[in-house]
Amino acid sequence: MSGASASPHGFATVRGRERGYRPEQVEACVAALSEERDAAWERAARLTVLAREMEEDLGDLEEVVAQLTSQDYEVLGERARELFRLGEEEAAAVRERARGAARELVEEARAYADGVREAARAHADAV
Repeated sequence: MSGASASPHGFATVRGRERGYRPEQVEACVAALSEERDAAWERAARLTVLAREMEEDLGDLEEVVAQLTSQDYEVLGERARELFRLGEEEAAAVRERARGAARELVEEARAYADGVREAARAHADAV
């Protein structure tokens, strides 16, 4: 039977219950934690540098995008221009259907609200 028991952190206790830990275990754990901390600091420093570089790249790219002209599809072939035109027409039709549906929905909501308002007035007059 051994006189050593284990702590909640995995260290073996010595000299009776919870009076001390084996120094080599504690030193090994502290060394491992120190290595992890140092690695984390190094990674944080690398990520900070990378973030700065990416911010600079972002600024450069924003300038490039700001100088771009609008897209001209005339340089495309006839079939590509036709496909593009059809896509624009379809998009316009979808937008118009959505606007129509929205108008109908608004009209239905107004009619419903008018009905509720009239019912509320009738109830208020009755009370």
